[in-house]
Amino acid sequence: MDTAPVPPTFVPPPPCRRGGCLSGFLGGCLTAVVLVFALFVALPVWLLSSGAEQVSFHVGPTQPYAVEAGDPAAKDTRGVLRLALNGVITGAAPRWGGEDCDAAVLDAIERAIDDDTIDAILLAIDSPGGGVGASDALYHALERFKAADPGRKVVVQAGDLLASGAYYVAMQADWIAVRPTTVVGSIGVIMPGFNASALAQRLGVADASIASGPSKDLGNPLKPVNAAHVSILQTVVDDLYDRFVGIVADGRGLPESDVRALADGRILSAEDALAHRLVDAIGYEDGLDAKLAELLNCPEKDLVR
Repeated sequence: MDTAPVPPTFVPPPPCRRGGCLSGFLGGCLTAVVLVFALFVALPVWLLSSGAEQVSFHVGPTQPYAVEAGDPAAKDTRGVLRLALNGVITGAAPRWGGEDCDAAVLDAIERAIDDDTIDAILLAIDSPGGGVGASDALYHALERFKAADPGRKVVVQAGDLLASGAYYVAMQADWIAVRPTTVVGSIGVIMPGFNASALAQRLGVADASIASGPSKDLGNPLKPVNAAHVSILQTVVDDLYDRFVGIVADGRGLPESDVRALADGRILSAEDALAHRLVDAIGYEDGLDAKLAELLNCPEKDLVR
């Protein structure tokens, strides 16, 4: 929390010593770089996000995406749609070409809802999470897929990461398998932010935002931290967190108190996640067909992929 602004004073510079001018110059350049970042990178991000979703489960590197789907040829076979959800869950259209991973996965799930040849979805997930809305959209699409036919199943196989929003998505799964090295958990919600008002004051930069109300510029990084604004934002985070906890409790059949004991943002090893019933098995992809056949109550040979 910043104190009241101090009137600026001017102090004569000390005599220039060997190396002193250079270090001062470099220090000034560093300060300028920080200011440029605050004004032209961080501030525009805040301004753009103020009218959109500012909350995310997590942010991490992106990965490539691939989809493989089956097309059953006989009534006694079971169609399995195989999807891969890799990287950050954003829900946004690609900005630099290519195809956005989770947007394509969402589209594939939604098309499968009304496709009576699809009896199950095998979803391979390797993701640190992502946006709340984008994660919830995938979760809801899987919910609709299963509701369209009570016999349908969803199986998740995790790669390196099944964390945060990715774990949220997996709560529609009838079976969750993770590798021995998978990192699981990070149940929680974060609203990233920073405050550069002290730096701005030091450099003589003043915020000149014009807002329609006192809470329109929530989280403005160029204004001192506002306790009332923090309270508003914390309420939003808490509400989203409560929903996350409830979804995990329902999806895993756990008491809410047990979920809350783990839902402090921590990550767990595969063994710990299994011990706390956050996943169903530790294994590799080569054993999933047998599990799918068991869930669908059919011979493994009848799976079409």
